Parts: sequence; structure tokens; C-alpha cells
Amino acid sequence: MSKMMSKNKLKKHPVFNYDLCMACKECLAVCPLSCLVADKTDVDSYRKAYPRLGSYNECNGCSICAKDCPVNAITMVLPQTVKAA
Repeated sequence: MSKMMSKNKLKKHPVFNYDLCMACKECLAVCPLSCLVADKTDVDSYRKAYPRLGSYNECNGCSICAKDCPVNAITMVLPQTVKAA
């Protein structure tokens, strides 16, 4: 693979399954670039602060957040595999 191709390679980013996520925020603690944020949402009746990707450009796709998630609620995907809401 050429250097040009590797620089233009699409990077994966985290997608959260809020049915599994328990809002422990372990992913925020282990992210080396601090690109995850926690926002209060309507995911549950307690209005916990759930994690989300703050900026796609800051994420390097390292997967540390997904590997450290205690309930496997994070999947790393390529940008074109995410459907717009």
C-alpha cells in the first residue's frame, strides 16, 4: 500500500448502543484524545449523562474505548456505515 493511500484511509469511530450502555463513562476516562463527551439525554427516565463522540475529526479510531467498555456497548464503524437519523 502506498503512503498516499494510507493517509487517506477512512478511520473508524465509536457508535454507542444505548440499550446496553450503563453510563459508567469508562470510555471517557480511557480515551487518549478526550474526544468523547457525556450529555444528559432522554435515553432513560433518570436522564443520565451518556457518552457520545464529540468530534469525529479528533478521534483517531484507536478503539480503546470499545475495548474497555464493560458491557460491549461500543462498536467501531466506518463513517459510511452509519445511517443518518
